[in-house]
Amino acid sequence: MSDLPEHAGLSTRAVHAGEGRDPATGAATVPIYQTAPFGFPTARALEDAFLKPKEGEYIYSRMGNPTVRALERKVTALEGAEDAVAAASGMAAISTAMFTLLTPDTRLVAYRDLAGGTSGFFHRVLEPWGVEVVWVEVGAETGDGAVLEEALGGSASVLYLETPTNPTLKVVDIEAAARLGHGAGATVVVDSTFATPILQNPLELGADLVVHSLTKYLGGHGDTTGGLVVGGAEAIKEVHSRLVDMGGVMDPLAAFLIMRGVKTVKVRLLQTTENALAIARHLEAHPRVRRVNYPGLQSSPYHEVAVRQMRAFGGMLSFEVDADLEEVRRVVDSFRMIPIIPSLGSVETTLLLPAVSSHYKLSSAEREAMGIPDGLIRLSVGIEDINDILGDLDYGLAVLD
Repeated sequence: MSDLPEHAGLSTRAVHAGEGRDPATGAATVPIYQTAPFGFPTARALEDAFLKPKEGEYIYSRMGNPTVRALERKVTALEGAEDAVAAASGMAAISTAMFTLLTPDTRLVAYRDLAGGTSGFFHRVLEPWGVEVVWVEVGAETGDGAVLEEALGGSASVLYLETPTNPTLKVVDIEAAARLGHGAGATVVVDSTFATPILQNPLELGADLVVHSLTKYLGGHGDTTGGLVVGGAEAIKEVHSRLVDMGGVMDPLAAFLIMRGVKTVKVRLLQTTENALAIARHLEAHPRVRRVNYPGLQSSPYHEVAVRQMRAFGGMLSFEVDADLEEVRRVVDSFRMIPIIPSLGSVETTLLLPAVSSHYKLSSAEREAMGIPDGLIRLSVGIEDINDILGDLDYGLAVLD
């Protein structure tokens, strides 16, 4: 992997943090504590648990669960943070964080390139609730800092960004954005789902909170959903309190499955990154491909900042086919190995057509402005043999000849 950034020592921080022998049974793997309530020997013990809660003491699984707590400690260690709180899905984590940080009449500044679920939540929930949502283009913090400063207006409550972005693989300079956000008094929140804590650590670059869809790479097997917010202890305490009130908590079985995935995330990302770079170079030379979005390519306008803040470039890429929507449908329907899946980050290579799925509610003009034309295919690269993946891509693209 000679194409990795010079500092690319993929994070090995405490992959096994939060685990260890179970004190009750000696189990070497964290058990699934599949229970809603927890019992107490006396009325006084129950009263103390409510009035003076202690780490490692549990009352009711909506308020905390040992299996879920082990996952939270694990990702806390990977991010080099103080604490974390897990939720039932990535959107449960994001929405809970936003409801913790925002109130009506506050300002949220968000980079326009976001996952469809996130931008939809901002539009359909936060704006009607009374939050002012101001959008900026990715790159404003480095190309023209005045654009971001104007959007922040000197009094923003939250600056929200996703990097790398979905599905255009743009890379936001976290350090520069955080500096401007803090100057306006904003809490800086970074969705780092594509990178995971293995490839980048936004808190070290100035972010205040990081959100992850655990459904994706950290879970890694497409068999459960989950989300997480990680950051400073006081901020996480507030997010946890709001999560308990709202009820979008993680199930212990989901926590167990995601912890299993975290144990192998480093080796999976190494393979997917190697595959993704080979695919990006192959597609870049293909006559029916207009452009390839992948920060590992030197031709990417985001390559320099990716080298600076990421340890590796990850397994996500997108490419625009030189064809209209109907022809692109024929291409993806012709693939024999790569399925159409509305998710990402699993061990299998999968694809998505953002124009008719994740970003279908946007107008054609809005999508074009974001770099999401009808011909854009998002590829979540898996760990299969690279020749099998390339062969399938060539087979599908051949229908255009």
